[in-house]
Amino acid sequence: MNFLRSIFIGKTEKAHAKFVRYGKGEYERLLFEITKGKSSIKVKSSFDFANDFVGIIAGSIKESASVSGKIIVPGDFQKDISAICEPMSYSKRGKLYTAEISAELSPEQLKRIYDRFSQNFLLLSIKSSEFSLKVGKSLPKPGGAVKPDFCSATLPLNLLDEFAWDVKQEFSKLIIKHILNITDIVIPPELGNDPARARIEAKRKGKITRIVTIGGKESKTETDFIA
Repeated sequence: MNFLRSIFIGKTEKAHAKFVRYGKGEYERLLFEITKGKSSIKVKSSFDFANDFVGIIAGSIKESASVSGKIIVPGDFQKDISAICEPMSYSKRGKLYTAEISAELSPEQLKRIYDRFSQNFLLLSIKSSEFSLKVGKSLPKPGGAVKPDFCSATLPLNLLDEFAWDVKQEFSKLIIKHILNITDIVIPPELGNDPARARIEAKRKGKITRIVTIGGKESKTETDFIA
């Protein structure tokens, strides 16, 4: 289950890393455009969901896939990635380390990558007979314009509930967006004198409004969260 769906059923354990970049305020994020076919769905989405696409595919794929792109981590992880697959290149820029990969990976290797690096940045494109994922090649700048098609995926129809779990009516195309309203940043008392750790470990508290549009008609749901 992806982090967004988890939030709406009250489970926020996996969501913390998704909100580290946000301060107080209102943000329009997690944009989805979903087109449904007879046996597959096409999903365009913003950067926020890039890791989750990898997780969804890793949890479902049964064959090897061509995987290319970047894994970006704020710490040296060369030994960890090399134990899964050998990167084409490995570099450091500022506090971020980047492994660039281009390889045919087994389902097990892809799952190991997701399990190990799901709290970091996975800019990975994936191609197999059933799955296709294309993502942007670099991290978007904080505060920059949101690209609604940063990710583009083709997935089996049985994965529709990962995105439209609350949509009961038939549709050929739907638009989903989320408004994040972060009202408070909860800093553990023991981190009051450590701003760097506090920024990363503090929890964001607020509300998410989910807006689903089908045929020009909107429906809204809201949930409080702390993550």
